Amino acid sequence: MEHRAGFVSILGLPNAGKSTLLNALLGRRLSGVSPKPQTTRHRILGILNTEETQAVFVDTPGWLEKASDLLQEALRTESKRAAREDADLAILVVDPKKPKPDEAAALARLAPRGRPLLLAVNKCDIARDQAAVDEAAAAWTAVISPSAVFRVSALKGAGVAELRAEVQRLLPPSPPFYDKDQLSDRWERFFASEFVREQIFALYSAEIPHACAVVIEEYKETPRRDLVWATIHVERESQKGILIGKGGDSLRKLTERAQAAIESFTGRNAVLELWVKVRKDWRKDPRALKEFGYLD
Repeated sequence: MEHRAGFVSILGLPNAGKSTLLNALLGRRLSGVSPKPQTTRHRILGILNTEETQAVFVDTPGWLEKASDLLQEALRTESKRAAREDADLAILVVDPKKPKPDEAAALARLAPRGRPLLLAVNKCDIARDQAAVDEAAAAWTAVISPSAVFRVSALKGAGVAELRAEVQRLLPPSPPFYDKDQLSDRWERFFASEFVREQIFALYSAEIPHACAVVIEEYKETPRRDLVWATIHVERESQKGILIGKGGDSLRKLTERAQAAIESFTGRNAVLELWVKVRKDWRKDPRALKEFGYLD
């Protein structure tokens, strides 16, 4: 059988469930998830291998029609690049409700031209009823004309196997792009920073998660455990105080949870050390954005 391989961009609005769907398609946890929007800030490659196929899924930041700062502009650029330059096919992930006209128009412009586009109506397990799911699917279909429509629950797994099979069927003939035992193009230190950010989203509210940038200063593997040193950059002294908490309690809880996530991901023991520093208005500072990996 001829081998098939290709890049599959996962597109959608913030909080549509793109990262959860990536994890479900891979059958393991790779991308950090949160019910809060804009959790994903980087393109994350997840590689699904079978004997006959290699699907390279690209999880993208949620599409923002307008950017309020340089960071959001960088996220928009990441989404456009993944959709228009990298994709052999794409999956558009949407909520089970009829789209607003401006949202539908924006994602129709983002979708790649001349390549298969699959519509995944996600969160069907929490939809009001089946009629609402059908209405959402029909409304989106009228705008983007997908190759196929799937009703899925990325969280519960419903419909994911069917979507995965269709992706594999649509991959173009090609040798694999990566080694067959490779899960991603990223190293452990990248995922360590993502797991710290994921726990920040889980533990803090309001502006705190969006004001944080996590930089892994050193990731060292030893025979007994992985040693990870990371800095969380915030924009205000008040944000630093909230992150640390009274007597350091909040930072200790964050460290414990992020360390457990790293250990679960790598299968090895780890020791995580976190520091918090103020980098004033870093989301508006090109030099800081480049230093933190958001700009080339």
